[in-house]
Amino acid sequence: MGKLKLHPTLLPLIVWLILTGQFSNYALLFISLCWHELGHLFVAYVLGVKVKSCTIMPYGGEIVYATKWQITKSQQFKIAIAGPLATLLLFSAAFFFPENLNGPLQTIQKILLLINLLPIWPLDGGRILELVWSEKKSLLASRTSFLIVSMSCCLACLILSIWYLPRSIYFIIILLLLLIQNIKAFRYRKYEQAFENVVLNRLTS
Repeated sequence: MGKLKLHPTLLPLIVWLILTGQFSNYALLFISLCWHELGHLFVAYVLGVKVKSCTIMPYGGEIVYATKWQITKSQQFKIAIAGPLATLLLFSAAFFFPENLNGPLQTIQKILLLINLLPIWPLDGGRILELVWSEKKSLLASRTSFLIVSMSCCLACLILSIWYLPRSIYFIIILLLLLIQNIKAFRYRKYEQAFENVVLNRLTS
C-alpha cells in the first residue's frame, strides 16, 4: 500500500467549519472521505493493482497507481465504482447509528455521492465516463473531447451553484478546484499522451 496524504485544500475547509461551528461535521466528513477511498483501495488490492499514493481531497481522493499503464479498463471501472458503492454502504449503515449521528452522516453521504458521480474529471463519475468515451475515438482525440465535456459540465455546475450562495460555498470551492485541474490536464494532454505512447511501446516491445 502506498502513502496516504492530505491535500492542502483541506485546511481552508477545516478553518471554515471551525468558524461556522461545524467542526464536528468535519470529523464525520473526514471519516466519510477515508471510507470512500478505502473502497477504491480495497478493490485495487483485490485486483492486484499496486497503489503508489492516495491523497484525501475535499471531494474524495486521488489515487496514483504504481503500474498505471498496465491497468485494464475493466479494472479501472471496478476501482472507480467501488468508491460510490462504499459511500452508499455507509449511507445504509447510518440507519443503525444513534439519532444524533445518522442524520448528519447520511446527509454527508448524499453530498459525497452527488459530487462524485458528476461527469467531471477526476471524479469517479468523470473517470467512468472517460472509460466509455475512450472507446469511440483515438486516445488523444478522446482525451481532448472528454476534457471539453468535463470542463463544460464543471462550468455549468459552477454557474448554477452561484444562485444558492452562501449555502453552496463548499460546493463552489470544490468546483473551482476541479476546474483548475481540468484546465491543467487539457493544457498538458499532448505531453501526457506522448509519455503514454512511449510507455506502451516499451511494454509491448
